[in-house]
Amino acid sequence: MATTTTTAAASHFFGTRIHGAVVKQRSGKFQARFSFGKKKSPPAKKARPTRDSDRLVWFPGATPPEWLDGTMVGDRGFDPLGLGKPTEYLQYDFDSLDQNLAKNDVGELLGVITDSGELQPTPLQPYTEVFGLQRFRECELIHGRWAMLGTLGAIAVEALTGVAWQDAGKVELVEGSSYLGQPLPFSLTTLIWIEVIVIGYIEYQRNAELDPVKRLYPGGYFDPLGLASDPGKLENLQLAEIKHARLAMVAFLIFGIQAAFTGKGPISFVATFNQ
Repeated sequence: MATTTTTAAASHFFGTRIHGAVVKQRSGKFQARFSFGKKKSPPAKKARPTRDSDRLVWFPGATPPEWLDGTMVGDRGFDPLGLGKPTEYLQYDFDSLDQNLAKNDVGELLGVITDSGELQPTPLQPYTEVFGLQRFRECELIHGRWAMLGTLGAIAVEALTGVAWQDAGKVELVEGSSYLGQPLPFSLTTLIWIEVIVIGYIEYQRNAELDPVKRLYPGGYFDPLGLASDPGKLENLQLAEIKHARLAMVAFLIFGIQAAFTGKGPISFVATFNQ
């Protein structure tokens, strides 16, 4: 019988499917099943020519994991739960199911499937591995950008209107939609539909981009001043952005805890801190 292997593995936990994966082939039947195997370290990358002792890490004396080798901008070796560790999938032959035998043989290991890391032209989820390191970086950067906008917005709204960010929705439900105290010619329901349609379209277009770099740094309209046009400053700008993004995520988490326990916005809390 011809030796064939399949190139798709399904995750029973998250419903993801890997297509076009790299398979280490071994002889066996064409029928196969999959199960999760152990995780292994990724192939060696071209690391920066810096000594381990000179590398900045998230905590003094911390040892970064193998898969965080410092090649990404802002990589400080922080992955205490090992979520970014690359995964391999084991491909097994079917167990023997002959009812006339006293003992059936267990299916042999046919090969190992590893994620190719390539993006697929799917409209909502182009990544073949939901726990891939590149996807984690994209999520971190996008969440950080939203956090920077949210942190600035929470402070600006309270400074200009006197209404804390967590109470802004209550005011609009009573007084109607407004922006910085100025009424808007739309109802709150209309504004929600506008936001859903606009953001949905933007996300659809963003996931249509298959270049990993452009997904993170699209440039163009998102760089109106052309700050990233200088290759010598690009990495410094990327490092500054990821640092500010991480700080903003921590800041907004503090805003949320503060609002939950005190009911105050960031400005009113600081103003009455010693009272």
